[in-house]
Amino acid sequence: MQERGRIASWSIIIFVLLIHLIMASGVPLGVDEAHYALYALYPALSYFDHPPMVGWLQILIAPLGYDEFTVRLIPAILYALSSYLAFRVSRVLFPDGPAWTGLVAVFLINTAPILQLMGWGLVPDLPLMVFGLLSLEVISRIHKHNRLLDWIVLGVVYGLAGLSKYTAVFLPLGMIIFMCQFHGLRWLRQTGPWLAALIALLVISPVLIWNADNDWASLAYQFDRGVGVKEWSAKEALGMQLAQMFLYSILAYVAAIAATISVIRKRMPEQDRASAWLVIWSALPVLAVISWSAGDGTVLPNWPALGWTLLAPLSAYWVCLGWSRLWMKCLVVFSSVYSLGLIGFVFLFLAFMPLSTFPFMAPAIKDLVGWKEAAERAHHLKDLWQLEEGRDPVIMVDNWSKASRIAWYAYPQPVQLLTDRLTQFDFWHGEPQADTYGLLVRDKKSAPENGRLELQHYSCSLVDETQAQLDNITVNRFQFYRCSPAQ
Repeated sequence: MQERGRIASWSIIIFVLLIHLIMASGVPLGVDEAHYALYALYPALSYFDHPPMVGWLQILIAPLGYDEFTVRLIPAILYALSSYLAFRVSRVLFPDGPAWTGLVAVFLINTAPILQLMGWGLVPDLPLMVFGLLSLEVISRIHKHNRLLDWIVLGVVYGLAGLSKYTAVFLPLGMIIFMCQFHGLRWLRQTGPWLAALIALLVISPVLIWNADNDWASLAYQFDRGVGVKEWSAKEALGMQLAQMFLYSILAYVAAIAATISVIRKRMPEQDRASAWLVIWSALPVLAVISWSAGDGTVLPNWPALGWTLLAPLSAYWVCLGWSRLWMKCLVVFSSVYSLGLIGFVFLFLAFMPLSTFPFMAPAIKDLVGWKEAAERAHHLKDLWQLEEGRDPVIMVDNWSKASRIAWYAYPQPVQLLTDRLTQFDFWHGEPQADTYGLLVRDKKSAPENGRLELQHYSCSLVDETQAQLDNITVNRFQFYRCSPAQ
């Protein structure tokens, strides 16, 4: 039975990997994809937006030729690795559990619509998911055998997680709670935990060095963005819970909550309770903080990915234990039809983009259509301005997310931001100076009637407009302005 589950799991992993690779070159890069792809073009110890792991991983594939296909190789591999680790961790944590637990864990990972999209476009959560799952396996060995070597490995894993995303800080917090629950405080009198902490600090030292050299800009930005709740709203927090239920699958959401309740009420087999608590304490801190932060509407749907990935083995275990119940089968079928239907529709639409058949999808692909042409047009207009007046303008954008696509397709042209917020582009290309002239690119529905803008002490005049169409439907409109320092 277990062998059949292993074969089925590998079949799912390989099938999804092939789908991701087949689609990799057919769609332009999105917002985050382009931004993190730029990391590899500007190697650094760390970055303003995130720690450096996504950039370092992309550097590995840059020699293969840097295009849409190669940029999407890393996320496809990381997603497949996460699925495999979900299977393996399920077997390690629940060795005496139902034979299909590993397969169901793989199924939960691969039927989460948001995770499928992440497996196609790189975000820092992907490597974090890999190291988070690895940490569960290592902590399980420490709990059972308490070997110094496992503590050393855990320090390396936590360090690599810290190089992936700042929310990795919640992983050791969960470990501490778990170890205190089952081992009291005596484990802190050993060499292992402190050696692991030292190793983790050494591994993340590039992030600390970069922040120390840049006035701790990245840490301050992320703390304010992720934890600093300014005005909390129960409506926003509840909306995020509903979004998680549909984006990470109804089955995963219900199973995780029900499994946690079962553990608290001691309804799970005694021999598996320690492993269940390990999963809960590893996932709960990050999910709790994100749930709170969602109250001011600043949380993105990929942020809880670590928590739901860590919960997959426990959720799968609960599903398998209750499989004989009719309502469980109905829940699995209903959730699977919804999730697979949504995933299938999105992937088929992205593969063929039949916009005339589904015109309501135009806003959904606005970030994918027309940006390459807009970057090329901006480059041409910049050169034309230089020839006409002898200026040496730069390309400008008024938002970092829009700048990511323009900068990717215009590379190696520098791109500067007309905004009062500090962004990664300020570290790459600097801020506009008092004597800077720029060719501004905007994607708005329409330009001002008089063709003039006043932005950030700049006076801008409209010089060109273009449209990006697909199936005779206008998806994007771009305006190009010559911007001069205001007198």
